[in-house]
Amino acid sequence: MKRFFSILLIILTLCSMVCCTRTTDDAARGATWNPDSSIENDPWMIQGTGSEGAVTVSSAKIALNPLTGESNMPEDRVGKRPIAVSVNNIIAALPQYGISAADYILEIETEGGITRLMCLYSDTREIEKIGSLRSLRDQFIEALFVIDPLIVHFGTSVYADAVLLRYNMRMLDAMIITPACWTDTARVTTGYASEHTKFTGGAAIEKGISSASINPDTKSTDMAFNFLDEKAPKRVPSEGKADSLHYYFFNSNSYSYDGDFRYNASTGKYQKWQHDKPHIDAGNDKQLEFDNVIVLFADIDLIPGQDKLLVKVDYDKGGTGYYFSQGHYESFKWSKSDFMSNFSFIGADGNELDINVGKTHMGIIRNSYKDSFEIMP
Repeated sequence: MKRFFSILLIILTLCSMVCCTRTTDDAARGATWNPDSSIENDPWMIQGTGSEGAVTVSSAKIALNPLTGESNMPEDRVGKRPIAVSVNNIIAALPQYGISAADYILEIETEGGITRLMCLYSDTREIEKIGSLRSLRDQFIEALFVIDPLIVHFGTSVYADAVLLRYNMRMLDAMIITPACWTDTARVTTGYASEHTKFTGGAAIEKGISSASINPDTKSTDMAFNFLDEKAPKRVPSEGKADSLHYYFFNSNSYSYDGDFRYNASTGKYQKWQHDKPHIDAGNDKQLEFDNVIVLFADIDLIPGQDKLLVKVDYDKGGTGYYFSQGHYESFKWSKSDFMSNFSFIGADGNELDINVGKTHMGIIRNSYKDSFEIMP
């Protein structure tokens, strides 16, 4: 990780322009950019040329989904990159849309203690509205690199740009590929800040991919986790009962960003709460729920010299974690051998942890918040 950030410093000068301006290469890739100076000063004023809507899927949904381990993915998505959407999670941007349809949600601190939801889908075509959109951070790219997601976002950081450049990765930046997003005018008229008004959806994502000539095919054959066979009985974690769990990403007198999950025995799933309220998808009024909840403790620190309080996650050091499913939990040790590798979860018996099939939420939190982590039997 230290060597990686040394490399970042070398190319930082080149990358620092990317967040605010774009080159003619964007036009060559089918990007749309409005050169108006007021928009360059406030890129959130870009309206987006996409529109809300879905695309009909006719392919049978029987293929193995690498994000859930279940045979519920359209057959024509086999060999395609999963779609990930960087969703705004700041309190002022709520409510969110389309997030209950995600197969896997990764939540990590970004800056100033706030978190972002990286919502991953095997297929977004039938989802009319997802968001609101927010910018991309490098800690999400590294965590998900091995499954090769096509990430939809609005802007980046210089560190994310450096990673994309180093690994020659193509993502769908809706700040540049404007057919991939639109502005929710109702939010504008009701007083939302401009950075909380950008959305994407099934039709817009497909238009963005086509406009930018992005190759949707993947070379990755990795599953998101070490899933059990979907025909196998659900595994009950062995360490103890867990009717609920609670942890903080950030906690202050003015606001808190937390992970709050409560087991519903009738559904066999953990329901998500946030800010002591049910975490709701406003698109269908459903509370988020998951078959699996994974918590990783990691070294997370401010990037030196960053006045915007950007953070880095030191994946190289690994750490400890907890797995929750079926109303029970067990602890494990995790590692990630390099940038391009997947996470490894090793249980108390020394073997790779088996994960039940289904939807997963994974939160990565600071080691310094271990003392406030709670499991209620």
